[in-house]
Amino acid sequence: METYIVDWLNTMIRFAHFITGIAWIGASFYFNWLENNLNRSEGQKDGISGHLWAVHGGGFYYLEKYKTYPDKLPEHLHWFKWEAYFTLITGFGLLCVVYYYNATSFLLKAGTSLSATSGILMSLAGLVIAWLIYDQICKSSLVKKQNIVAFIMLILVFISALFYQQFFTPRAVFYQIGAMIGTIMVFNVFFVIMPSQRELVKACVDKTKVGEEVGFRGYIRSRNNNYFTLPVLFIMLSAHFPMFYTGVNPAIMLVLVFITTVLIRHYFNLRGEGKGGKTITLVVAGVITLAVFITLIPSKPKIDVNSQIVTFEQIKPIIENRCATCHSKNPTDDTFTIAPSGFILDTKEQIINAKDVIYSRTVATDSMPLSNKTNMTKEERDMLGNYIISLR
Repeated sequence: METYIVDWLNTMIRFAHFITGIAWIGASFYFNWLENNLNRSEGQKDGISGHLWAVHGGGFYYLEKYKTYPDKLPEHLHWFKWEAYFTLITGFGLLCVVYYYNATSFLLKAGTSLSATSGILMSLAGLVIAWLIYDQICKSSLVKKQNIVAFIMLILVFISALFYQQFFTPRAVFYQIGAMIGTIMVFNVFFVIMPSQRELVKACVDKTKVGEEVGFRGYIRSRNNNYFTLPVLFIMLSAHFPMFYTGVNPAIMLVLVFITTVLIRHYFNLRGEGKGGKTITLVVAGVITLAVFITLIPSKPKIDVNSQIVTFEQIKPIIENRCATCHSKNPTDDTFTIAPSGFILDTKEQIINAKDVIYSRTVATDSMPLSNKTNMTKEERDMLGNYIISLR
C-alpha cells in the first residue's frame, strides 16, 4: 500500500510541477521577448518607454511600458509570482518523494559511507549555499558585468557537480544541480523581484520618485532567470536519457549542458533585439558535437569478441538475480512492488525482445541496476554484452 501511495504522490506532484513550470517559464519567455521587441523610437507618449502592437488568437493587442509608473494605480493589477512559488513547492515535493524518501536507492551512490540523513542534509545545504553565493555576486559590482557572472555560475555548476558525484548517483547529481538553479530562480522572485515591484507600487500610490536601481534589481534577476530556464528544463528531461549522466563524468556533461542551453537562450534574446547570432550558432554546434562525441565513447565497451559464445542459460541467472528483482511480474525488491516502466524480464522471449534496452542500460551506460543495488559485476555486464552482440 505504501508504494502505491508514493507512486500516486510522485505522479500528482510531478504533473503539478510540470503545469506550474510551464506557466512560469511561459511568462518569463513572454516578458523577456516583450522587453526585447518594444518599439522605443522617439515620439512616445509622456512617461512611456516603449510600445508594441501584436495580433494573436483573432484579436489585436496594444501594450505600453511605463518608464516608472502610471498616474493612477490600476484597480486590478496582476502579479506574476504564484507560478514561481508553486513551481518551487512542487519541485521540492518531487525531490522529497523521489530522492529523499528512497535516499539509499535513488540519491546515494552504492558503496558510499554516507547515511541517508547526511545525504539529504548535504543536498538541502547545497540549495541554500548556491543561492547565497549567487545573491552575493549580484549584490556586488559584478552584477553589471553579466559575462563574468555567467562564468562564475558555470564554475559553480562544475565544482558542485564534482563534489556531489563523490556521494550521489549520477542521475541525482543532475537533479541536485537542477534543483540548485531552480531554487536560485524562485528566490530571485521572492527576495528581489517581488520586493522591487512592491517598492514601485508604493511609489505609485505615494506619488514619490523611485530610484533607477529599484527597477534594475528586478530586471537583472528576471533576465538571469530567463537564461537559467533552458538548463533547468534540459536537466528535467535528462532523467529519461542515461547517456547524459552515466558512463560520462556528470560534471563535464553538466558544464556542456549549461554552456549550450545558455547560449541558445542568448541567441534568441539577440534575435529579439534585432542582432545577429552566427558566432553563437557555430559555438553551440561545436559544443553539441563535443557532447555527442563524449556520450558515444561509453557506448562501445571493450568486450572480448574472441571469447566463447555466451548462451541464454549463462545469462539467465544474471537477469534473475540482478534485474528481475525489480523487472518482474512479481518483484522481490523492497522499493518496487510493480515493475518500473512496466518493463518485465521473466521469460526468454521478454529478455530477447528487450535486448537493445538491456545493452544500453546495463552494458553501455551502467545506469542499471539502479545505483547497482544488486551488485552486478563488470564480468556479468561483459557476459550480457557478448550474449546480446551474438543475437545481432
